[in-house]
Amino acid sequence: MLHFYKEVTQTVTCFFVLNKIIAFVSPLFSEFFVHSGPSSILLNKSLTLQQKIRWFVLLLKTRRNNRMSKLAAAISTKTGKENPVILDIGANVGLFTKAFMKAPNTPKKIIAIEPSFYVFSILLNITATMPLVRCRKVALSHKNAIVDLKTPLKKSGSLRVGLSHIGKADNQQVFVETVEAKRLDDVLTDEKVEHVDIIKLDVEGAEEQVIAGAPNLFYNVRPIWFVELVQRRTDNFRGSAEKIFLNFIAARYEAFVLNSDYEWDRVHKLDEHTDYLFVPTP
Repeated sequence: MLHFYKEVTQTVTCFFVLNKIIAFVSPLFSEFFVHSGPSSILLNKSLTLQQKIRWFVLLLKTRRNNRMSKLAAAISTKTGKENPVILDIGANVGLFTKAFMKAPNTPKKIIAIEPSFYVFSILLNITATMPLVRCRKVALSHKNAIVDLKTPLKKSGSLRVGLSHIGKADNQQVFVETVEAKRLDDVLTDEKVEHVDIIKLDVEGAEEQVIAGAPNLFYNVRPIWFVELVQRRTDNFRGSAEKIFLNFIAARYEAFVLNSDYEWDRVHKLDEHTDYLFVPTP
């Protein structure tokens, strides 16, 4: 009986807190609420109350978070373009997009791509006052299809944002949503984008599939790629991080890793690093 009483008390407290949060943030984010509304999150029956509260907390934290600024500036130094066109693939809540907007080379355009509705709603909010940013809610793969996007859950039930993927889930407890998957070359055609200067690619192991869906971009346009390569992530797709690295080298890209001084050191093979910058050679 005592345990039941505690659960009821916690639930009532959570509802009270959520109502207070809504009342507080609504005036701050009125433009966001008009355009996309919090209803997609707050009224979504597939989300728990805890997940909805976590969404608000994440929204507030994201607006203050500038930790990607130095990294985005370092990536921008590798392009000679004054106003680069940038793709933020696996944009999540928009930290990289926000950082690129503040980089020394002001972007001409950023396309931020994120399939998870949970964080896409935050991405829309973060970029609401950035007219140079175009957000697309879509997964990227080697073919156009309808797929299941899986977001791992913590023991507490919170979504592990940033780890969503369309690969196998094994025995993980996941939140599943159905999303559209498209080839990256087709997305760029839809957006009427013929040239790209910088790509940030963080898709939880699906890097090979994304590149396979963008042969024109990879071989002909040849932008700079900043890619996360982690073998345990590529295992979700029965892939190989080393194979992806070698495919860049075979396509005449040079590989770099960031040192502690935020400068780029060239490397010739996959090592203990998880993030690699691939720069096309002339």
